[in-house]
Amino acid sequence: MSPRTPKQNEQIRTERINQILHAAVGVYVEKGYKGTEMGEIAEKAGIARGLIYYYFKNKTIFFREFFKYYMGVASESIRLRLSEDIEVLEKLKQYTRFYLEMAFNEPLFQKFYLKLEEDLELVFEDDTPDVILNYYQSAKQPLVDVFLQAMKEGKLKPCDPKVIVNVYMGALTGTLHLFADGKIEREVSKQAMDQIIDLIFTGIQK
Repeated sequence: MSPRTPKQNEQIRTERINQILHAAVGVYVEKGYKGTEMGEIAEKAGIARGLIYYYFKNKTIFFREFFKYYMGVASESIRLRLSEDIEVLEKLKQYTRFYLEMAFNEPLFQKFYLKLEEDLELVFEDDTPDVILNYYQSAKQPLVDVFLQAMKEGKLKPCDPKVIVNVYMGALTGTLHLFADGKIEREVSKQAMDQIIDLIFTGIQK
């Protein structure tokens, strides 16, 4: 058997790291940052404990890369959804529906992102302000910009965009918990989503 090429080695490395990062989501949601052990992640990923330390020297380094990876995934998803060339109010409603559907269909990831934001300071320590700023600019600012656009077009009530986004996010986050915790039955989920979207935008729509 011929030796692997550098390209093949890099592909294997990327696949292994993605395997570890994906496996860590469930462990972290269940155990939290302090309670998660690297060996548990390795076991969940189906790899030897020693191999995880080949890719990540310690738990702190792992969690920083782990969080950065999924913050990047979230930021790219938000950017793509908010850059769609559709009417601005419909764009915001579709964005809202996407997160409600994600909480319903992939509750583990919904719980993960809510937990991630709570643990940023534990993971990044002194670097936390810079990490939060970068995450805000890439994941939150695009939403503020769309709300600003909607207000300029007269679709939403005029207001400080950061205030209106915080009101919106507060309402959305509360309902995401209902879906992620299985408190909305599948049979009525679409109707519930329609009602939630209507309720959220009734208060801010002009």
